[in-house]
Amino acid sequence: MKNLPTFITISRLFFAIGVSFLVFFTSSTMIIICTILFILGSLSDALDGAFARKQSKESTFGAFLDPIADKIFVFLVLISLVYNRDSIMLFVITILIISREIVVMSLREWMATIGRDKVLEVSSLGKLKTIIQMAGISLVICSPVIELKFFYELTMAILIVGTIIGLYSAYKYIKQSLTYIK
Repeated sequence: MKNLPTFITISRLFFAIGVSFLVFFTSSTMIIICTILFILGSLSDALDGAFARKQSKESTFGAFLDPIADKIFVFLVLISLVYNRDSIMLFVITILIISREIVVMSLREWMATIGRDKVLEVSSLGKLKTIIQMAGISLVICSPVIELKFFYELTMAILIVGTIIGLYSAYKYIKQSLTYIK
């Protein structure tokens, strides 16, 4: 492919659809396949940027598409899990994660319109949030086949930690952007 990083980013959309579909199957094999696909989709988030930088193929289109693919990937999978797992806690976590992402994306858009787009670049806290949330979602997906006592509760705890870090980083972004309100 001419632009490997863009191909990897677009593949995340297909991972989103595949995982969101497979999450509804209850066989152990399908759950394991679903978990592997989610992990591959999660890793593609790190790979596309790394390849773009290494190959000097960073593009405006890639910078635009990457966060959209990330959000669609996470949102579709979380919504499918909420529907499939019938968990109030997962529902609340999903609402908080989606709300946080919408607020931060909106802030970035607003900052870009006033020429301050570099102010809200992804922080190390945002990257940590992503890693913890992706790990937590992977564990939620595979939890039906893990026969350890309290495993599901552990996965919820990991997702809660990722959500708290995400909310804290959103608070920091909001605080930074408030200095530009006139």
